[in-house]
Amino acid sequence: MTLFPSLKTVLLALACFSFCVYHNNLEGQTLRINEFMAANSGGLLDEDGDTSDWIEIWNYGSAPASLEGLTLTDDSESPDLWPFPDINLDANDYLIVFASGKDRRAKDNELHCNFELDRKGEFLALQRIIDDEWVELSEFKPFPAQRSDISYGSVVNGNSQSTAHFLTPSPGARNRGESVSGFVKDTSFSIDRGYYDSPFDLLIKTETGGAILAYTTDGTIPSPTNGTQIPPTNETEPTTLQLRITDSTLVRAMAYKEGFLPTNVDTHSYLFHASLLEQGETGEPFDQSVPWGHAGPDWEMDPTILTHANSEIRPSKEDFLRLPTLSIAMNFDEMFGSGGIYIACQSVEKDVSAEWINPNADPRSPNEGRGFQMDGTVQIVGGSSPSRWKSDKLSMRLKFNEDLEYPVFGDTATDHFDTLVIDARLNNVWHYGGGVEPVGQRERAQYVRDQYAANLHNAMGGISPHGKHAHVMINGIYWGIHTIHERPDDNFAASYLGGDNSDYDSIKHRPDDVLSGSSANYNQLHAMAGRDLSIQENYIAVSAFLDIDDFIDYMLMNYYIGNGDWAHHNWYASYNRVDHNGKWRFHSWDAEKGLHTVNDNVTGRNDQGGPTFLHHQLVRNDGYRLRFADRAYDQLKYGVLTPEQTARLYREITNPIDLPIRLESARWGDNQRSQPYTRLDWVENRDSLFGLADNQQLPTHDYFNRRSDIVLNQFRQRNWLPAMEPPVFNQHGGHIAGEFNIQIETNQRGTILYTLDGSDPMPLIQAG
Repeated sequence: MTLFPSLKTVLLALACFSFCVYHNNLEGQTLRINEFMAANSGGLLDEDGDTSDWIEIWNYGSAPASLEGLTLTDDSESPDLWPFPDINLDANDYLIVFASGKDRRAKDNELHCNFELDRKGEFLALQRIIDDEWVELSEFKPFPAQRSDISYGSVVNGNSQSTAHFLTPSPGARNRGESVSGFVKDTSFSIDRGYYDSPFDLLIKTETGGAILAYTTDGTIPSPTNGTQIPPTNETEPTTLQLRITDSTLVRAMAYKEGFLPTNVDTHSYLFHASLLEQGETGEPFDQSVPWGHAGPDWEMDPTILTHANSEIRPSKEDFLRLPTLSIAMNFDEMFGSGGIYIACQSVEKDVSAEWINPNADPRSPNEGRGFQMDGTVQIVGGSSPSRWKSDKLSMRLKFNEDLEYPVFGDTATDHFDTLVIDARLNNVWHYGGGVEPVGQRERAQYVRDQYAANLHNAMGGISPHGKHAHVMINGIYWGIHTIHERPDDNFAASYLGGDNSDYDSIKHRPDDVLSGSSANYNQLHAMAGRDLSIQENYIAVSAFLDIDDFIDYMLMNYYIGNGDWAHHNWYASYNRVDHNGKWRFHSWDAEKGLHTVNDNVTGRNDQGGPTFLHHQLVRNDGYRLRFADRAYDQLKYGVLTPEQTARLYREITNPIDLPIRLESARWGDNQRSQPYTRLDWVENRDSLFGLADNQQLPTHDYFNRRSDIVLNQFRQRNWLPAMEPPVFNQHGGHIAGEFNIQIETNQRGTILYTLDGSDPMPLIQAG
């Protein structure tokens, strides 16, 4: 851990704190609590691999000492809470007892007491009975609040003794690392981050007397050497700062004091609707001298959209509140300066604060918070979008310094993240800057295709990234609507499939692009798939490495959307090499070039090293082809890929941006042409998919009603489906209220075979 320059000297208190007492005058007693950690998150591990809290006992005498009769307790009313076993501790030796609650006292084994430590502070004592009375050999009554991975204990300086917080813990060794006397109490803000209409007075305070406040409003990190310094009134009173907030402002603050560990940096974004709507090309911080973008910097909210007479086109301040907002605060020059990562399109990580502002959160819901603030790094990402400014609105990747625990995507997804993607999209959006097509990508703009594909796959039982629309601010500058979504790497796989992220091989785009682990097993899978899979033995070998049913669903989803930029790249795959039941699973990624025309056919794609190659090899096997046909009929006739369900899921993903898309129109609608694209363009494209648009010549017209049957016909043309249609039930499963007659019909000649015990009727054919 790095301290500010004024804190780098080892700090020793001159006297023992009032909450710590050592009874060193007890004759023959040379044992004491020397150091402990009550907030262990990444340090010493116990025998189970857990980060249990720990207590260090030191025999500071010159002879061995017996621990028989000694106890540890965190309850002053229960001195005999955890007795030590009958063991000896050599002179000047140390013993670690884990405060895990596991209660293990076997000699010559790891010791665990039967209580845990409270990081907020509590009573702790090492005691024994002397002359029929309990006597504390060392005690803390109580010890102060602790911080993660910082220990607490004694400091000996000559004949004096004191206590301190150790920045570098030393379990089982002498306390000699950097130490501080205490922690500066965290800064508090009188008004929470969010959107505002009127100016207000903001109070920032730390309760630590004598502390100095440092703050910035330019996105940079405040410190003793950066920002405005607010000295204390005196050494006993809290330090308070009052700021008048009149416009969109990012306030970052921290507090420090000599001899104490400084606070972290707190960041609050105060966003004013009016100034965001008036965001312009001139004035601070809109620098025109630094060239970025295909035609130079683009900062402006288009005034022709903001003042449009049609309210269907003109955005309102409420549009900011209809979606969550991700506000990024950072050194402006590191993003937009002459060497900034946005200017140079560099995939270099830069320090940021990330705030999630959720105006519509239901405070009554335990699974939906109003927001969070976390520090981390941001970098520019994207394969071709930064190249030659193919897009002026670039995607970013946000990595958190400590894992985020927050339900970003609600109850159906994990609430634990180390990375989130801030996806600006490249294809089928208004800021697309690529070549001209018969029906251009900008004309197809919907901003949802990639996430829609992932949602389809998840609804089918697959595992693909969850995502959510959000407004994005960069240092208080409105940057448009983005999709915040997961990255399906090894951490993602562990979240949804179990185990630890180190258990997984994770690959993206091509076999040699390894995110974690190795590609050896993946290459082995493809080598086996390269054999004649019509031979059952070879097929069984492949199915031992590949989750067949999950793979079929993944393929069906991509065939349904007509994914036109896949599978030579744009796929992720993961494999748990530790689990003996682990198999390769594919995850949807970057499926922006889907839902182009209702007749799109990508069933002929066969890309070496990718999932399409695997499928084309597998369909040579009769058993796989039958499983594929069963699943295709099930999903396209009765399941997720039916007209009703695909339309419903599309409504779910487009409804949230129906009105906020007006802000995207104002921000980026004129990026590639002088006449901006408007919400009405977006609505026409959306409605065409449902068969509702006036222009029936659009290639996506009536997509959802027609697409399922079209895809089934494409499979028939490939001979991936049997010549005969499967039988039809008068009710396709579901709840039956009472007595019910099942009817099974076929429109072709043949015999219907069925079972009632859940078994497969196929063997009945072979039995005659």
